[in-house]
Amino acid sequence: MALFSLLSQINSSNTNWGVRARLIRLYKQPSFTNKDELGSLEMVLHDEVGDRIHATLRAPLYERIGKDLTEGKLYIFRNFIVVDNMSTFKTTHHRHKINLFRKSVIREFQDENFPSFMYNFTEFEQLAPQNQPDARYLIDVIGRVVSYQMPFEGAATRRMEFRIQDSENRQLSCTLWAEYINDLLPYLENSNDDEPVIVAIQFARIHQFRDQDVKVANTFHVTKVTVNEDNDVFKAFKKKLSINDTGDFKMVTSSNYDIYDDLANGKAKFRTLAYLNDHQDDDTYWVDATIVDIQTPRDCWYLACKKCAKRMVEVEEVPQICEFCGFENPMKIFRYKLDVMVVDSTGSAVFLLWNKACASLIGQTAAEMKESHGDCSNAIPKVIEDAVLDKRVLFEVRGSSFKTFKGSANYTVSRLAYDDEIMELYTRIYTGNEDTTTDEHGNMTEMSSNSNSAENMDSNKNKLEKGKEKCSPEVDQEPNNGVQINDEDVEAVSNETNDAPVKRTNETLINANTDPVKTFKRRQVVVKKEK
Repeated sequence: MALFSLLSQINSSNTNWGVRARLIRLYKQPSFTNKDELGSLEMVLHDEVGDRIHATLRAPLYERIGKDLTEGKLYIFRNFIVVDNMSTFKTTHHRHKINLFRKSVIREFQDENFPSFMYNFTEFEQLAPQNQPDARYLIDVIGRVVSYQMPFEGAATRRMEFRIQDSENRQLSCTLWAEYINDLLPYLENSNDDEPVIVAIQFARIHQFRDQDVKVANTFHVTKVTVNEDNDVFKAFKKKLSINDTGDFKMVTSSNYDIYDDLANGKAKFRTLAYLNDHQDDDTYWVDATIVDIQTPRDCWYLACKKCAKRMVEVEEVPQICEFCGFENPMKIFRYKLDVMVVDSTGSAVFLLWNKACASLIGQTAAEMKESHGDCSNAIPKVIEDAVLDKRVLFEVRGSSFKTFKGSANYTVSRLAYDDEIMELYTRIYTGNEDTTTDEHGNMTEMSSNSNSAENMDSNKNKLEKGKEKCSPEVDQEPNNGVQINDEDVEAVSNETNDAPVKRTNETLINANTDPVKTFKRRQVVVKKEK
């Protein structure tokens, strides 16, 4: 037997194998019985010809031969067991994997001529639906971030959606969960259009539902996210970008791009607050509503752990260790949290706005607000009230995020939009028919001409003007959704009823903003311009 074998040559016939390999990936797998304890040390290796294999070191052997291992270095592995690779999601295409045991030896060595294949990128073209990519195998991808969605926060886990683009202008949708968001988000928040944000995702999992586009997401523990690294791989990709650059580039957030795209393509499903309160299903909906009150009694912002975003008690000492996840925070990070009362023509609800949503509405970060206003435990700063109250917003919420807040329905907001371009598109596509309204099933129906609606409109105007007055979930509380209507610009129509048949349209094109106000002729309608 040769002194060292290639990975393609090893099999389960003996335990005396010796291989030379570069350590591509090293991660700890928690114990199945206790997630706070080490279960095993997992490794991905490649040999001098680039073949890869997965290796596992059990927890009892960690201190003896595993604690000093480092990604990227070269090691000699001797005396190990070769078994079939039965993992559900595989890090390599090798039919076998290595199990290290008590007789195994791991020793570092140096060789300047040993190749380095830290990445094995999959071309975006290979992930086209017609190519039916094999979701059993984890893949590496690299691309320039072209758009991203504010993280969905407040549930048991956090989620962030974004898109990356390769050097051939093909795009791929990606999802990061929980702590993986922190590997990318700071680069996005501090980015400028002159310098691209290039991200490489190692060992990402392929997701595809039926014949829809392929997406990739992190797999816990094994996935690694690196951004704008100063190495040959990132430099080569950046060079390809500059060669194929076709003009000016501007990275956009969801409020500028993804939401606009969803609206333009009819993907956004709009529902009324009454529908949300009655159903509370697991689907995601958009709601056109107006913020009339801030329900948060105090503490509009809080000191948060950078890793898990949980609240921490503020102390002077830095770094501060999070009591929830144990992360050592090197600096103080403040995050927003606001409960706001919203109303539409069918009812009311309390929407929970987390950090990015609040910062978008207020125009300042929580850290900036903390610096200028200090403590907010006694009263909500007027600058927040001025920025938020009476603002008409498109909110994206998940029905299953329903909770009860002081007798009102409470939902967590994942995305929101209110800029002029999106509002104009929404009005044109979803609310263009002045004679339609939304029934309880979300279908557009033709309105009856009923003069009793004048009373509803006047009632809604009064409720919005009061702002701070409590709003119950009663369906007769109907705001004008941020539209300013002068009394002299409104004429009541005939009392005659119209028994016209129901008109049905595409179920995703649901008019959530049509209300009894629309049975009046408007000489002039002025939509608020947001600051």
